[in-house]
Amino acid sequence: MKDGTIRDCFFTADNLAFVAPAYLEEEIAAHVGEVAERSRVPLETAKTVLEDVLAVIELLPWGAYSHWIERARELVVRAHAHGDEDYVALCLAMRAPIWTLDRDFHRIPGLKVLSTKDIVRAGERK
Repeated sequence: MKDGTIRDCFFTADNLAFVAPAYLEEEIAAHVGEVAERSRVPLETAKTVLEDVLAVIELLPWGAYSHWIERARELVVRAHAHGDEDYVALCLAMRAPIWTLDRDFHRIPGLKVLSTKDIVRAGERK
């Protein structure tokens, strides 16, 4: 929410593509009040920032990665990363790394996890 490196990555890394499962938009809408409260920003500010971030993320439908969901479930169960199946399936389907602060993803074998520093460096390579 606040000005900073993580938020800036979405707007400055022109040579990177950000993708997420389409349901992310619903999740954000359902929790925007909680996000605003935790971030100590007015609700309208939180909504605006989240809309701006969503504008640079390509939201992919279930069908884009559904054929990988069973494999993703196996991996997340072994890694005790329950609830992350869709993101893992999307990474598998796209053969892409994931940018996350969630440590659970580091336990998933074969999944490349990018740090914010990695994203900043990649954004600098224009």
